[in-house]
Amino acid sequence: MAEEGADPQGKKDCYILDQGGMSIFVWKGKTANKAERQAAMTRALEFIKLKGYPLTTKVEALSDGGESALFKQLFKSWTVREQTAGLGQTHTVGRVADVPQEKFDASRMHVMPDVAAQERLVDDGSGQKQVWRIKSLEMVEVDPEMHGYFYGGDCYLILYSYEVNGRKNHILYMWKGRHASQDEVTACAYQAVTLDQQHGGQPVQVIVSMGKEPRHFMAIFKGKMVIFEGGTSRKSAPEPEPPVRLFQICGSHQTNSKAIEVPALSASLNSNDVFLLKSQNGIFLWYGKGSSGDERAMAKEVASFIGRGSSEEVMAEGQEPYEFWETLGGKGPYASDRRLQQVTLDHQPRLFECSNKTGKFLATEVTQFTQDDLREDDVMLLDTWDQVFLWIGIEANDVERKESVTTCQEYLRTHPGSRDPDTPIIMVKQGFEPPTFTGWFTAWDPTKWSGGKTYEQLKEELGEITLPTKVESGSTDAESEPVSQYPAEMLMNKLSGDLPENVDPAHKERHLSDQDFQAIFGCSREEFTSLPQWKQKSIKKEKGLF
Repeated sequence: MAEEGADPQGKKDCYILDQGGMSIFVWKGKTANKAERQAAMTRALEFIKLKGYPLTTKVEALSDGGESALFKQLFKSWTVREQTAGLGQTHTVGRVADVPQEKFDASRMHVMPDVAAQERLVDDGSGQKQVWRIKSLEMVEVDPEMHGYFYGGDCYLILYSYEVNGRKNHILYMWKGRHASQDEVTACAYQAVTLDQQHGGQPVQVIVSMGKEPRHFMAIFKGKMVIFEGGTSRKSAPEPEPPVRLFQICGSHQTNSKAIEVPALSASLNSNDVFLLKSQNGIFLWYGKGSSGDERAMAKEVASFIGRGSSEEVMAEGQEPYEFWETLGGKGPYASDRRLQQVTLDHQPRLFECSNKTGKFLATEVTQFTQDDLREDDVMLLDTWDQVFLWIGIEANDVERKESVTTCQEYLRTHPGSRDPDTPIIMVKQGFEPPTFTGWFTAWDPTKWSGGKTYEQLKEELGEITLPTKVESGSTDAESEPVSQYPAEMLMNKLSGDLPENVDPAHKERHLSDQDFQAIFGCSREEFTSLPQWKQKSIKKEKGLF
């Protein structure tokens, strides 16, 4: 939260506001010079790279006087002309949240800001739109027949115009494909500056990351929106269309519907959604048991858009013909948890990032989450009500592993919804996610971290190491297994092949006795694990233990 009095009232300047890595805001003063206004968005993108935030971090540009409610609530006081009182004190949890220094208070996880501010709908999407694609670092207008098709290898600019009380307003969306080159992403930002200038600096600029499209953005395309995982809309593209494509169709209304391409495997299916399978033999519409009538109706509309008039064969889950499974490469396990088969979920899933990168442990909620939000150097907490998952990133440190278990137990104990304190807590390792976990994510790629193998294939090859583990009631340590200890000389300056069999080469220090650990590092284990990960690695290299 910004400090009181820190609101950007200097109208000659531009400001960048970092919402703890969750969102970045670019504020442009009315009398800021032309060069500053042009450079502001580019500086914001450079800031994201400098801080090491994901490229999917949302960036929103705002003009003086056109601030959103979400932006204003980040300030302890925000004064508007002819308004005597500001928004008052707000409660926001993030990387820069005001939390106790000594211990993270898990009860704060139940008090989150209303995400409706992020879903603000200025209208129903019936205004005018212009769509461009970035090609050779220039803007190329997209044929209206292709409006709504987005390819993961491209970047797009969408200028949306609408009227309020006879005055024309603009929103400039910049859509970034997951596989677009950095040159194209940068060119998209520069071209946005050009469009902004052409419209007198009035457009509100919003960077949209693939898979995280705001509701208003989807409303513009009236439910006919298709996101292809890769490729490009260029007609000269060398790669042919895949013979089989599978799309997960999400949404129940024209303002919230889209189709997202997922790997064409049975493991990608989910009982709570509708899927469209397209091949040379035709189109299958698969209705999961938990899909609603509205979702199925929207799926029919999207199917006509994707199939361009081709007829489709409709089937309910459990009534699939042999050809359906054959097209997917064979029938296999998929996300069909009992709660996923409910048409209306009584409790929506919630995801939290558990991290100590700021020097203190925090749990930060991630809204509108996708698989891309799972950070490899953190622990993620997924609450599906019936059970709580702790997803352990491959680079998560010991403090995060241990504190996330304690925080999870406190989260259940302090929950205002009378949660069962014995709700199962399941630990899942990165790359070994079972369908009971992946089913809560839109467009989950089952092969992203597993070298192209599905969970079932890994389980067959590796056995118990892939299985989720349940945290026993009262346990506060994620690493509950005993660790064998060895003399320092057997660990220091040794290659992996020269180490005892059960020693992890990346964590030799775990196998030191407390006395040797203190003598080598000059501090306790707790003090060492509280250090930033980069510093731990640096010290271990210096001591011959990495």
